Amino acid sequence: MSDNGKKNKLIMVNSFKGGTGKTSVALSQCIYNWKMSSEGGGENYQDIFFVDIDRLGTSLAYSLFLEKDRKAIHYFDEYPEKTFDIICNEVNLGEQSGNKLYAVLLNPVAKRKQDYMIRGRLQQHEVVKQDIFIERLLSFIKKCINTGERSLFVVDCSPGLSDLERGLLEEFYRLKGEYSLLIEEIYVTTFDASQIRKTIECLNDCFDYLHKGTKRDVSIVLNDLHNCQGLSRDKDTIIFDWEDTAKKILDKLKDRTGVKIRFKQYESGQLKSCIIENERHISNNTNSYTLQQEYRNGYISIEQVEGQ
Repeated sequence: MSDNGKKNKLIMVNSFKGGTGKTSVALSQCIYNWKMSSEGGGENYQDIFFVDIDRLGTSLAYSLFLEKDRKAIHYFDEYPEKTFDIICNEVNLGEQSGNKLYAVLLNPVAKRKQDYMIRGRLQQHEVVKQDIFIERLLSFIKKCINTGERSLFVVDCSPGLSDLERGLLEEFYRLKGEYSLLIEEIYVTTFDASQIRKTIECLNDCFDYLHKGTKRDVSIVLNDLHNCQGLSRDKDTIIFDWEDTAKKILDKLKDRTGVKIRFKQYESGQLKSCIIENERHISNNTNSYTLQQEYRNGYISIEQVEGQ
């Protein structure tokens, strides 16, 4: 077993539908851990990597980098594997710190139809491209771990557990045994009833695949993206109780072992900073992307419910 004596961590963030705020949750994990590490608290990660594998194309390149800096971005899908360090684009958060936040991004406007040379033949088969992508990403993570720095990887996935995400998750758990690596799975939904039902059904549908006797750290994040809590305060006819919702979700899950339901409050600062003509760069808005104490410490689990 390779072990550099440090507890590295990988957080895989997913959702089963677009528009849940999945990428904002992933970015909040990065910003919070960067701020805590900069202040000497938390897990004190020297290097934090936001890893974009959303093949649908996230807009993080526009949010994390000023227009004048975007031409210098190096995308993960445009460089050979041996140049892994080039694709670590350092994010300027406007504060001096020995801790670094890097963005490892896919080109947001790429067609995703690259050819791959294998034994002298051009291959366009989707499975081949998928396997090569997984191999390259794993190689990148291993090289980062082997630098000796304590690292956090936050992997922002495409919505859904496709064959790619399933294959990666399986490989991540293999890395857990090979390296000093902690794994956390996060699945994000809003309070939209259809999104919650889809999240439950998709997790149950993947039950046999995901549940392999491995001790898992899983969070389902109820993201109050539309300020449902605030709306319920203003309207007597609106019922909002995130804890009651969490208990109902747990009751319908096939596998509840190790599952925590977390509540992410509405954050107006995130919304305001993204409105056109009102944009604020992330370096001037890091406080809006920190994780509230209620999110970190306040959650609902089956152990809590059964102990009541």
